[in-house]
Amino acid sequence: MRLPPLASVRFFESAARHLSVRAAAAELHVTPGAVSQQLRGLEGFLGCALFERLPRGLALTPAGRDYLVACAEALALIGHATARLQALGQRRVVRLSCTAGFAVQWLVPRLEDFARRAPDVDVHVSTTDRVVDLASEDIHFAVRHGLDVAAGLQAEVLLADDLVPVCSPRLIAPRRIPRIADITGHRLLHDGHRGDWRLWCDANGASGVDCNQGVVFTHSNGTVEAALAARGFALVRKGFVAEELAARTLVAVRSAAVATPLAYRLVYRPEVLVDPALRSFRDWITAQAALAS
Repeated sequence: MRLPPLASVRFFESAARHLSVRAAAAELHVTPGAVSQQLRGLEGFLGCALFERLPRGLALTPAGRDYLVACAEALALIGHATARLQALGQRRVVRLSCTAGFAVQWLVPRLEDFARRAPDVDVHVSTTDRVVDLASEDIHFAVRHGLDVAAGLQAEVLLADDLVPVCSPRLIAPRRIPRIADITGHRLLHDGHRGDWRLWCDANGASGVDCNQGVVFTHSNGTVEAALAARGFALVRKGFVAEELAARTLVAVRSAAVATPLAYRLVYRPEVLVDPALRSFRDWITAQAALAS
């Protein structure tokens, strides 16, 4: 079996991922000429074209697309094996990207349980609203909200997107259970925009509620904190406030939930599960999600 030079494979994978010689050169800290030379050498070794050279960049040939899948998987396996050897006797790290709302309201309260189960593994959480590139940014897992998942990534549903109104018991005292009639326009706490409350009011026959009123927060963290402070009603994903509901620091309105096809999904490249520490985190977080559903 004749194997190509590993350097050429690395150059090819980077150029194929970016579809750009310049971007690959920047990532690999070499000149564009060096990348082009490695690509030509690899194509000569293989005896076929991997790219179509276009005026504005590169396009993969059918052979190039097939070869990219194999090379990306092989490089990932080498990278994980190298990391495991380097980490012998050291603490392992799981790198996760998610929104601040998901981190604060769902993930962080549960991480103590993972720390007890895997005391030699650290979880590094990076909070951002943008979609990260798992491969180029060296992120093991991302929690993404929406429908679409990039090709080549594995996705598992963690939380459905059903919404329920909650408030502090102090807001409706001396009664213990809030009613739909308790919800008025000036008591609404909005998460980023007013559309969710309109959907909920329509679904529950609350036509008299003026959804243009109330306070708008940039993130869902703000709505939950304001609800805990008895400032109004927050429309939240039930899984985000499970502990608060159990402790009755928040109480939920008995109403029809507003279901959407959206969900929070755990997204990762399948090859990361070769690493036992990463697999253990995947198993743990999906089990936690099952308990919360």
